[in-house]
Amino acid sequence: MRKLSIAELEAHHRGPTFTSVLPGHVVQKGGFRVYAEPNFRTHDEPGRHVHTVPEIFVIVQGNGAIEVDGNEVEKFRAGEAVLFEPGEDHHLISRGDEPLIFVWMHLEPVS
Repeated sequence: MRKLSIAELEAHHRGPTFTSVLPGHVVQKGGFRVYAEPNFRTHDEPGRHVHTVPEIFVIVQGNGAIEVDGNEVEKFRAGEAVLFEPGEDHHLISRGDEPLIFVWMHLEPVS
C-alpha cells in the first residue's frame, strides 16, 4: 500500500496513463462511489478482497482509515490517492461525518 497526495501527481497526466503513480500502467476499469454511512467499510463481503492488478482510490471527499490484511495501517483524507498492490487484502473505512466519495481504478501494465 502506498499513499500519495493528489498534489504530488505530475501535471502531465492525460488520458489513461499513470506514469508518476505506477510507471508503465494504464487504467483497466474504474468507477465512482458515494457512501453516506459513517464507519462504512468498502468490500465488506466475507473473505479476503484482493485483485491480480493494482487498484488506486482517489479520495474526493471524506476521511477514514486504510485497512490492509485485516489491520488499520494508516489514515486517509480528501485530496489523497491510495494505491494497493496486487494480492493485498484492502479496505477503506469511513470515519468522518461527511459522505466518503472516491474514484477507483484497476491498473494494468502497458503491453
